[in-house]
Amino acid sequence: MRTERDLAPDPRDQGRRRFMIAGEHVILRAFEREDVERCYRWMNDPNIVRTLKTRYPIAFENEAEWLEGAMHPSHFERHFAIERKDDRSHIGNASIHDIDWVSRTAWFGLFIGEPSAWNRGFGGDAIRTLVRFAFDDMNLEKLRINVFDYNDRAKHVLAAQGFVEEGKLKKDFYREGTWHDIVILSVFREGRS
Repeated sequence: MRTERDLAPDPRDQGRRRFMIAGEHVILRAFEREDVERCYRWMNDPNIVRTLKTRYPIAFENEAEWLEGAMHPSHFERHFAIERKDDRSHIGNASIHDIDWVSRTAWFGLFIGEPSAWNRGFGGDAIRTLVRFAFDDMNLEKLRINVFDYNDRAKHVLAAQGFVEEGKLKKDFYREGTWHDIVILSVFREGRS
């Protein structure tokens, strides 16, 4: 018979995951080594890779090395696992990178990797949460992201979060037998709602 104590979170996990950035439906937390299997699976999923600059299959060891680096970021980057708030399942990844602490600008990237979490509002909430953290806690003024011109879903979600198109890099990326434009979208601290 299971007791209340059996259902309580492991106290060791609570200590390790104490600092989290909470949104309405998601939590941004630090990466853990046990995230590597999911990250590896996502980075080899053609449906996800199609929205990223990654082109080729990634070996498990390479993904494990990337994750190790993400757990020990430089002064110019921050990396997060995205979890659902309701069941604490890891559903995607996010990062703030190329941070310019003088100009207070940075680039970011984000994806929802779990297909069961697609089109359910988690991506928009993760973007809102990441933007709030960047502006309110990191004191940044501007966040930018590159999006492929064919990624209408991402452009729509970003526009709903206050991002505006600042420019376009014409024929900047070759994939699937054709050239694609990259759209640069930005959000500014004073432009947030």
